[in-house]
Amino acid sequence: MLRITDATESEWQEHWLGCKHATYFHSPEWAYLWSVYGQGRLTPTPKLLHFSDGARALVPLCHETKLGGLLNRYVTSPEGTYGGWLGTGSLSARHALLLVGWLTRRQRTSLVWRLNPYDRQALDAGVSLGVPCKADETHALRLLRTPEELLAGFKPSYRSQIRKAARSGRFSVEPASTLQDWRAYFDIYQDSLRRWGNTAADGYAWRLFESMYRLRSPQLKLWLARRDGQVVSGNICVYSNAHAVYWHGATLAEQLDTGVAKVLMFEVIRDAYAAGHTWFDFNPSAGLEGVRFFKQGFNAQVLPAPIVYADSTLKRVARTCATSARLSSELSLERLRAASAP
Repeated sequence: MLRITDATESEWQEHWLGCKHATYFHSPEWAYLWSVYGQGRLTPTPKLLHFSDGARALVPLCHETKLGGLLNRYVTSPEGTYGGWLGTGSLSARHALLLVGWLTRRQRTSLVWRLNPYDRQALDAGVSLGVPCKADETHALRLLRTPEELLAGFKPSYRSQIRKAARSGRFSVEPASTLQDWRAYFDIYQDSLRRWGNTAADGYAWRLFESMYRLRSPQLKLWLARRDGQVVSGNICVYSNAHAVYWHGATLAEQLDTGVAKVLMFEVIRDAYAAGHTWFDFNPSAGLEGVRFFKQGFNAQVLPAPIVYADSTLKRVARTCATSARLSSELSLERLRAASAP
């Protein structure tokens, strides 16, 4: 490795578009969305690493300010999503070892990095170097078969509910198109917060969803399910070249037994297949068995998505204390972020 430079947003966009294993979470759009929402608490600081053989890799780092500066840290992607480097050319296993070493060395205050399950080189390099990490996983469907073939592999009760809904003619699924659509979804999200015993202040604020709407991004869609014309469920999905992922969802409590969440998910999967994506990802389940069980019903494949935490001794102690103090609150929030599983 010869040198490290600050990356421009155009360089970041170029590497994101040209990287085969990139997810939407690696994009500048995702980072700047959270920078705006965080109101100064998160700052994109992408780095471009230049190797002696001419290869380059871009690391989409962001700096987070936490607890008045005591727990400041870098993340390779906001909100605990997939991170790691982006390469537009051919990066070898040797490059991967150097990149993992650079990311995990004590040359920065603190780092959180959820490894990208679609970058095998990064996963293998982390194992080779014995990088300590917290084991985690995601569930994903490889979209090599038609939606009807995928449906045949779903749990029988899922197939029955989806087919019954199609015959009834009472359900419709389509992307949100207006700010009012997004507001209707936010109201459902508030219903989910109440169901989990949380207050509105515990979840994401309306301004996050409004910002998503105002992006008008083709890579970020809110899918809505209506029953007899009323919005009753929604999924926020984000997209890259090969990867579609379900990031956030909510369903009205009184509609959970109708199977609308499964109907909506199947239609979103059908769209991802039609768009030519290779993977449909359900996202990690935050260790919640109920959410994991819901995803398993789609016959999804389990993929490793471990998390690396690099901290100084002082920061490890401080972070452990802070985490213990808010453990119950964070568990509830993770449930909400993980999903709208019945």
